[in-house]
Amino acid sequence: MSQQISIEDAFPTFQRRCRELFEENLVLHARVDTLERRLAETQAVSEPAPSGGPDLAAQPPYPDEERG
Repeated sequence: MSQQISIEDAFPTFQRRCRELFEENLVLHARVDTLERRLAETQAVSEPAPSGGPDLAAQPPYPDEERG
């Protein structure tokens, strides 16, 4: 199976195959982007809202009696 062909004969086939693989790769990346976006939307809808605990950023860092 050690058949050889010239670079000039192989180059058009190489170019065509590279183009095909590039296009297939683009389609796959687009599908992944779409699926990631759908997953994020689904997770955002299915996750419960935060419990509404105290807003620590709105509270002073020290109680009033320690401020002196």
